Amino acid sequence: MSEKQWGLCKNCKWWQIEPGAAIEDDTTGLCIDEDLQPYKLLVSGASGCNRFSAGTPARAEGSASKPPTAKAVR
Repeated sequence: MSEKQWGLCKNCKWWQIEPGAAIEDDTTGLCIDEDLQPYKLLVSGASGCNRFSAGTPARAEGSASKPPTAKAVR
């Protein structure tokens, strides 16, 4: 894994959070990376992985539900 590919969820376009949520380390949201969507991963802004893609997080109601109920919006 290249360090260039790793990054925090709060800076990733594949992180989807609630419409009114702040982009913070402790904010939780759904990972909407296409390959990971079937797992409905609920992750915090301080989480990170090697599927990182820099960008602004998406927003949709139900992204922080347990389990997440939102559909991916990207």
